[in-house]
Amino acid sequence: MEIKGDFFVLLHSESQDSFTVEKMSDMVMKNMNVFIKGAKVDYIVIAMADTLEDIEEHKRRLIELRIETLKKQVMKH
Repeated sequence: MEIKGDFFVLLHSESQDSFTVEKMSDMVMKNMNVFIKGAKVDYIVIAMADTLEDIEEHKRRLIELRIETLKKQVMKH
């Protein structure tokens, strides 16, 4: 399923502590198969962009924000 003007999505799995990048149309096709098979996944979309370069920039910024947030949470306890 190719979508005209397709874009990239950044996904993250908390349980696997990993990232993956896919085209939106590919992700939707995979999600349909997951649904049909009744499988379980924990990847969530955390960013979208037109280019891989923009996705990598989003990923970098999100990781920085997460580190800052987790540090603040640790300091409170």
